[in-house]
Amino acid sequence: MKQKQGNKQKDILFILISSFIVVVAWIGFNLYHIWATTTVSQDVQVELTPIDPVFDPQTIQQLKLRENINPLFESHASSSASLHPQVTQSPPAPSPTPLVSGIPSPTSANTSQPTPSNSPIKRVGQ
Repeated sequence: MKQKQGNKQKDILFILISSFIVVVAWIGFNLYHIWATTTVSQDVQVELTPIDPVFDPQTIQQLKLRENINPLFESHASSSASLHPQVTQSPPAPSPTPLVSGIPSPTSANTSQPTPSNSPIKRVGQ
């Protein structure tokens, strides 16, 4: 019985140590990957200039005093009718005609074309 318990402890200790080594290696490889691949190009570094912390107080005051305009998303039919009393409808534009393409059609005599059916689509499980 003592022999079995000693083997179990050794097996658990081996699994714990192996897991610890794998986790440490995983973290190390991730840190190396981040360090090796995270670079900022010279062009981007030029664009990443810090913002000047001194703002013009007069401009900020003007922005605070600016009037807020709330958009009105509802349309009133009566007001739009009075603005445009005579609206004439133009005749519909002719639909475009299909162009003949330069792609040759298949020469095989037994080409099958799908035909539409009026039967409803049956779904599995419904």
